[in-house]
Amino acid sequence: MTDKQSIRADRHLQWMMRLGLPLAAIAIASLWLGRALESPGIGLLFFIALPLALAIGFAYNIRYIILAHRQRKADTPPSR
Repeated sequence: MTDKQSIRADRHLQWMMRLGLPLAAIAIASLWLGRALESPGIGLLFFIALPLALAIGFAYNIRYIILAHRQRKADTPPSR
């Protein structure tokens, strides 16, 4: 079984989570505010923040899967 706590303690995953979650919140807030206030400047912020948040999210998922695979591979005894 994979120990999720040790994987989530990875320094890079922590960094991506601390950066990606606020960036995603900014993207969503700028989309709503840009539409509600009819401000193209705030709407433009959405188009800048969204790709960054998606890229960080994809990188987080890929890193997590790689670390989980390494840990599972290290936990299983070698077969003959």
